[in-house]
Formats: sequence, structure tokens, C-alpha cells
Amino acid sequence: MIIELKGVEFENKGAELMLCAVLDRIEAYWPDAEIALTPSVKASFLQRTSVSAWQKLSLRKLYLDLNSFSYHLPSAVRRYLRKWGVVTEADIDVVIDASGFSYSDQWSPKMSIRHLSGELIRNHKHNKPYIFMPQAMGPFSDPQVRAQIANSFPKAALVCAREADTFNYIHQITGDFSTFRQFGDFTNAVKGLLPDGFDLSQPLACIVPNKNMVNPRNKNKQWLACYESTVLTAVKLYRSKGLTPFFLNHEGHEDGELIARLNQQLDQPLMVIEELDPRKVKGIIAASTAVFCSRFHGCISALSNGIACISTSWSHKYERLHENYTATELLLAPEATEAQLDALIDTSLDKNNELHKQINIKAAEFKLETEKLWQEVKAIIDAVAK
Repeated sequence: MIIELKGVEFENKGAELMLCAVLDRIEAYWPDAEIALTPSVKASFLQRTSVSAWQKLSLRKLYLDLNSFSYHLPSAVRRYLRKWGVVTEADIDVVIDASGFSYSDQWSPKMSIRHLSGELIRNHKHNKPYIFMPQAMGPFSDPQVRAQIANSFPKAALVCAREADTFNYIHQITGDFSTFRQFGDFTNAVKGLLPDGFDLSQPLACIVPNKNMVNPRNKNKQWLACYESTVLTAVKLYRSKGLTPFFLNHEGHEDGELIARLNQQLDQPLMVIEELDPRKVKGIIAASTAVFCSRFHGCISALSNGIACISTSWSHKYERLHENYTATELLLAPEATEAQLDALIDTSLDKNNELHKQINIKAAEFKLETEKLWQEVKAIIDAVAK
């Protein structure tokens, strides 16, 4: 059995955590299964081979999609391709898709939804389950995109919205269908690890910047002008409270450039941690006394470990996440004053307040929910694996 994985690649530590989460379950439930990844700038040859993945041949260019022809390739040709580590769509038995927010108006979805719709219809025709793991999707305003979603999403074996906004964006287009669910983020079940020799002798404040906060696609334009100054104020306040702040790069080159720019504005630049292992990134966050985070899966890593994480937002997924954890007061507004941020940091550091109790209760609930999600996924894939 070959399971194709989408959207769980190597673009940032969030995507890699999703990859870890899926690989953990494949190893536990279907140890003989193989995986496939499509080559891309987000999944290089060495990265794909590091997880023993087949290379999926994509017969797609711009709006042209010829993957349907793979079903008509002679078996001898497909066997020959396998000798070179290459499989086609016809060789795939199951698709697990966590691409999520790339299916959204914020990322110009005309081409991606066109291709997705065609693939869903082909998979359904060939009785191959297509599973959407919980992700943020939408909104979708283009009439053609909406028509393609309406025609194809009900053909998926499972469609999981990660929060109410996504559920509503899809439901407004498709209406009810039997395989439509809502589950929370599924990386909360991944266990973090601490790097060897990581120094915990002093209380740490982990600061996770995000390039998207200062990108024009951020719908909250106030942040474009004040994000960097807000982060620098947080650094000053954490230091004043006896914590040692540091920057954690949760993405890569572009977040690294933002971190360098922030450090240039500090009299005492912060230590920068660039950890490659996503499990260790999660472990570093979980071991910190305080977390100020602008990366979604960084927020998940904190909240799922009971840490009252102060966050900033550039899309609806952050608002819904904090609502789900009953922690909306931790979502920082761009107009917040230094005094308000100072008070919020004090609240986040008080381990005995009601906020922390509620976060821990929700963290436990969502971990149980993740197990229910995987039982549904397991039932679908078990039927194929027989």
C-alpha cells in the first residue's frame, strides 16, 4: 500500500510536525505501508529520501493536468519507473492531505482547487480514499472555485475542518455531506524532545517571529507598522521580569531575515536557535517558561503543553485556536500599549490562575479528540489495506 502525503513537507516546522504526526501513525497502524511525496521546493530529493518516500511523478503544468493518463500506462512502464523510485497517481492507494490554508483566497486558489477537484474526482472513480486532515481552509469567493469545491469535496473519504470558520466556509458551498467533520489540530499528539545539553538553568522566554506578520497579505494592516516594535517591547519586558528571552526560528530563511532585523535593533542581541528537528523545536517551546509566538504550530506546541502563549495573528486560524483553548485574552491586539502587554505577560506567567487551568483542561480534551480523529482515519485506510 502506498500512501501519498500532501502539505506535510519541509517548508516550516509546522508542516514537518504534521509529517511527524502522520508518519508516527503510519508506523504504528500500517508498518508495511510506503509513502510518496511530490518533488517541490518544499520537499527536495534529500528530504524525501530522509523519510524513505517514493517520488510521485506529477503530470501537471500550470492549469494543464495530465495525471489521468497515468491510469493508462502499461504495467511494464510503471514497473520500470519504480526501479528509479518513481510512482504515478495510478500507483497511489490513499491520499492524506494537510495542505489546508493553501486552499484559501489568501493564496489565490484558482489553480490549486482546479487540480484538487480533478484529483478528488479521479480518486473517487478508482475507489481510492482521499483524506483531508484538520486544517484551516477558505474563504473561497471565486464562483468557479466554489463550483469545483461543491462538485468534488463530497467525494472525499474524509474532510476535516480545523475550526468553525473553515467548517462554515466549506459548508456554505457544499451543504451537509456524510464525510464532513470538525477536529482540532493533530500535531498536539507529537511528543517534543529537548536537544542534548539544552540549558534550563534559567527561566526562558521563547519568542517565535513570523514573516507573514509584516507581509501585505496580513489582513490586519496595523501590524505592518507596529509588529517589530511590539516584539522588541516584549523582549524588554521579559528581561525586566528576570527571564532570558531568545528567538526561535520556526520556519527558515525568511523568518531568519526578520529575526536578524530585530536583533539589529537591540543593544544586546538575543540568542537565535535554528533547530532542524521539529520534535526538538516543540520540546524547546514546551520547556520554556514563557512563549511569545506568531507561528500557528508554535502556538499549538505551547498551548497543548499547558503554556499560556501570547500570540499575534495574521489569519482567522489564530483567533479560532485561542477561542478553542479559552485563551482569547492571550491574543495580542496591534493597538495594545506597553502597559497592556506588561500586564498580559504577568497573566501568562501566573501558573495558578484560572486561565492556566482552562488551557490545561482544553489541552487534555483536544488530545482525546486527536485520538478519535485517527480512529476514523484508521478505519478508512484499514479497508484499503485488507
